[in-house]
Amino acid sequence: WLRSRFSDPKAVAVGEIGLDYYWDEPARDIQKEAFSRQMALAKEIGRPVIIHSRDAAKDTLDMMREEYGKDRPAVIHCFSYAKETARQFLDLGYMIGIGGVVTFKKSSLPDTLLTVPLERIVLETDSPYLTPAPNRGKRNESANVRDTFLKLVEIYRTPPEPLSQATSENALKVFGMVK
Repeated sequence: WLRSRFSDPKAVAVGEIGLDYYWDEPARDIQKEAFSRQMALAKEIGRPVIIHSRDAAKDTLDMMREEYGKDRPAVIHCFSYAKETARQFLDLGYMIGIGGVVTFKKSSLPDTLLTVPLERIVLETDSPYLTPAPNRGKRNESANVRDTFLKLVEIYRTPPEPLSQATSENALKVFGMVK
């Protein structure tokens, strides 16, 4: 069934796929099997992957290294790990997806992002979740990506235009929409 969905040209990626160890179910072996099959499908049909990884950095990295490979198009969705994990995903050639978490008061993500080049950042919303400040507690929507964007302008100490251009080009690149 999933393979048939990719006859639609609007289906530009396989995702959100990955591992979520925050919850006890489904069991980790079931998650790993599904993740493995989904990465294989993405490789077979030549689509990028959007990776969900929650409390599962080591297994996600290990499986992606072994089964998906280096320098293949991927976004690590709603990234919230530490600098070392960011470096490992970057070493594999993947993009780092940044959503509302970067705006949270107790987030360590702003410090981590200082080690991530702008050429590897993709903006995300994760709607309806992870609404950025100042709208936390409300349903997230695409318009709120502006708040995430403004936080990145602050973190990178850059004018808005180069950041906008970089993140837009990054998204187009990862989804194969530019040459």
